[in-house]
Amino acid sequence: MTAELGVTVVAGFLGAGKTTLVNHLLQHADGRRLGVMVNDFGALNIDEALVDERRDDLITLSNGCVCCSLQGELSASIESMIKRRGGQLDHLLIECSGVSDPERVVNVLHYPRIRARARLEAVITLVDAALDPADLSPALRHLVASQVDNADLVVINKTDLVDDPTIAQLEQAILLPGSRHVRTTQAALPPEFVFWPAASETPMFRRVRSGPSPATSIEALGLETLSWKREGAVDMNELSALLHDMPRQILRFKGVVRLDDGRVLALQRAAGRLTSRELEHWMKDESQLVFIGEDSPALWEWLTQRLDRL
Repeated sequence: MTAELGVTVVAGFLGAGKTTLVNHLLQHADGRRLGVMVNDFGALNIDEALVDERRDDLITLSNGCVCCSLQGELSASIESMIKRRGGQLDHLLIECSGVSDPERVVNVLHYPRIRARARLEAVITLVDAALDPADLSPALRHLVASQVDNADLVVINKTDLVDDPTIAQLEQAILLPGSRHVRTTQAALPPEFVFWPAASETPMFRRVRSGPSPATSIEALGLETLSWKREGAVDMNELSALLHDMPRQILRFKGVVRLDDGRVLALQRAAGRLTSRELEHWMKDESQLVFIGEDSPALWEWLTQRLDRL
């Protein structure tokens, strides 16, 4: 008997565009009923707020790396979603943390009790077109390689921000021979690459798999996180100054801030680029930010001092 719930795993390094892809698929579901599971990397689950307008179908995992310490919770959460909403869903999207190895998620989906109810249809890995593997530590290069090697489809995203020779050089550096890949801007992957008839016997993508990689964690990758939350609004000028002065050693941050002019902004920074959008349905009277960066006490002391001024 074919398992009734199709599952797509969305993976990729920090800032590659995973949440953007999930939102794109939600907006182009064409009547499909989608469930979303999101795992973030800090003590605050910012991704829950950044996934658009689908809170009823959203289960958020406890924070951390879904690929290592949370396999038991991932299994339980998938089983809970199937039990609670499985009959009402057509497809499940699992968005991995940026420091997750999708191999670990795939292993959970192969548990017999889950495999009987849900079928893994694809692992999609996003890669920032501006990524230079030479800028990463050996551990992070290994992680990115595993994310790419375990993908059925590699999405080279943000191609509007770099030139074709740079993209070609990246593809040559990270892609396995014969691996299926596409180029996108704003993670605008055609939904046909994700959804296909449940009766299909042949996967759309050729699975390219490596052997299991070592479990990764924030600490093992030489990274640290800082989660910051405060009631009330933040000073817009101080926030602008902080964003302008942010060191390169901060690889990624995301969050929701309530400004002193009444606006609420969702902020994300990755690969040196800052994006923001205004939120209309943020009901909390607080601001939340989560940062991930190099393990440097001086860096985090500087950041803490600047955050105190907001």
